[in-house]
Amino acid sequence: MAINSDGLATLAAVVRGGTFEAAARSLHITPSAVSQRIKALETSVGRVLVQRTKPAVATADGEVLLRLAKQWDLLTTSAFAELTGEDDGAHADPRDRPRVHLPIASNADSLAIWLLPVIVAMQERFAVAVEVLRDDESHNTEFLRTGAVLGALTSDPHTVRGCTTRRLGATRYLAVANTEFAAHWFPNGLHSRDLGRAPMVAFDRKDTIMAALIRRHTRAAISPPTTYIPSSTEYHRAVELGAGWGTVPQAQIADALAAGTVTQLSDHHVDIELFWQHWTLNSPLIDELTALIVAAAVDYLV
Repeated sequence: MAINSDGLATLAAVVRGGTFEAAARSLHITPSAVSQRIKALETSVGRVLVQRTKPAVATADGEVLLRLAKQWDLLTTSAFAELTGEDDGAHADPRDRPRVHLPIASNADSLAIWLLPVIVAMQERFAVAVEVLRDDESHNTEFLRTGAVLGALTSDPHTVRGCTTRRLGATRYLAVANTEFAAHWFPNGLHSRDLGRAPMVAFDRKDTIMAALIRRHTRAAISPPTTYIPSSTEYHRAVELGAGWGTVPQAQIADALAAGTVTQLSDHHVDIELFWQHWTLNSPLIDELTALIVAAAVDYLV
C-alpha cells in the first residue's frame, strides 16, 4: 500500500471544496488530474474514499485518510515554521514567523470558564493560530472523525480511531435560580407541579442536563416552558437575572451563590465527565496543548 502526500492533499482539497473542480482550482491542476489522483489513491488502499455527490464527502475509510492528510499538513507546516525549539532569533522580525493552524473542538462551558487562557498560552509560546469549533460535548468527537480538528473536549469516552483519550474530570452542574424567582416558583422545593409550570432556561435543544436533573425529582412526564440561550455566559446571566431556573456549572455560579443573588434549588447535581481526545501524533504542539489543558482542568473540574 502506497500513500503519497499529493494524494492526501488532493483528497483534503476535494472534501474541503465539495467538488473536483473546486479542488482543481485550489491545487492549480486540472479536474482530470484531481480525478486521477483520487482514483490512484483509492486503488492503492483498495477502498472508496470519496462519495461523488454534491458536495463530495469522504466515506468512513476516506475520513481515516483525511485525518492523516491533516496530520501530515500539521507536521510539515510545523517543520517549515521551525517550531521544534528554535528561538525567534532565526527571524529578522519574530512577528513574521508563519503561524500554524490548530483547530480544536470545545463545548461552550469549557470555552467560557477555563479554556481561553490555554489558547492564549499556546499562542504566546508558539507561532500558532487556534481555531475553536464549538458544539455540545456529546457531539464533539464527530469533528475528530472527519479530521476537522486535532483534538476535542468531549463527554464521549470511546476513543476515535487514531486518537488518544485522557480523562480530565467532570463539570458539576447545580440547579439554581434568581433568589426572588425561586421564592415565587418553588416555595416548597422542586416538585412535579411546580417543575411543570416554572419557566426554565436551556442551552439549546441538544441540552440534556436539565432533563437529567428533573428525573432526579420526578418521574412525571413534564414539559416546562423553556427559554433557549445558546451561549454559556449569557445562559448564566439569564438565570441570574430571573429568566428561569437552570443548571449552571459550579465554577461559573460560585460567586453569585456567595453573593446571594441566586439560590441553589436542590442538593442533587449533575456531573458531566469531560475527556480530551487528540490525534496520536508525535508533535510538540499537541504535547504542549495537552499539558496546558490537563493543568487548567484541574482547577475547575471535579
